[in-house]
Amino acid sequence: MGTPGYENGFLLSLRPEKLQEPLQRKKLTINFVNSMSDLFHEQVPDEYIDQVFEVIRQASQHTFQILTKRAERLADYFSQRTPPVNAWLGVSVEDKAYGVPSIGRVGSH
Repeated sequence: MGTPGYENGFLLSLRPEKLQEPLQRKKLTINFVNSMSDLFHEQVPDEYIDQVFEVIRQASQHTFQILTKRAERLADYFSQRTPPVNAWLGVSVEDKAYGVPSIGRVGSH
């Protein structure tokens, strides 16, 4: 029951069966990776995030937009890795006290 694709409501649900879909698309697209979710949620294993970014690298003809509220984890994850050039990474800024100090850790270009 529930909305297709959201049968678990707001509980964390990994969807490995969806990871290969961008590789099948021929038309150039901008993909919003995690609508209604957060790839850098503390319960998402690094290994799963690795799989997501491997597909992003392979699908270099597409652009992928990834937004997170977890600037700290994003910065930690990419401290040992290089983001793919076709990934647009963004951090939500709730207010000056909460979000703005985190942006400096993430880096930008």
